[in-house]
Amino acid sequence: METDTAIQDLTVACVTSVKNATGLELDLTQDTLSILDHYAELVDSPRDEVVSLLAPMCGAYFGEVLRRHLRDGKWDCASDTPEDWRLQFERCSLELNPIGVALEVLTRREAGGWGSHLQVAPVDRAKVDRALSVFGDVREDDFYKFGVRFEGIEQAYLALLNNPEGMAPDP
Repeated sequence: METDTAIQDLTVACVTSVKNATGLELDLTQDTLSILDHYAELVDSPRDEVVSLLAPMCGAYFGEVLRRHLRDGKWDCASDTPEDWRLQFERCSLELNPIGVALEVLTRREAGGWGSHLQVAPVDRAKVDRALSVFGDVREDDFYKFGVRFEGIEQAYLALLNNPEGMAPDP
């Protein structure tokens, strides 16, 4: 699975930026999402120009963690606009824009038009809704965290694969 050069460059920029700001190293595993959440919290009341730099970096890193953990997914970066980019999972109908997720995490509000929420085929929507209902209500502060978003996306992905054990591929 080849990753678009722009995603690779943004991911490296994120790893470097987080290390410079926190002294902590990101390693493209879900265990480092708490570090990414901490980094996002350091950006207090971010200005638009700061968010426009950080969201693509953090979103690319987040998307790469998802792609590598689930061992599925392909970036669609055909457009020059990150707003149009998508991470599409090949074994199910799930897709989303991880950069939109990062934008929401950084600003702590919905980012309309960015495709940050789970997009699935209409026939799969009820299955995903049931799978996510296991989490119950999520506090707003938690909703805007990479770690919580990761868990929800993973749960939806596994439900779409009809994986009752809840194990990721090749654990």
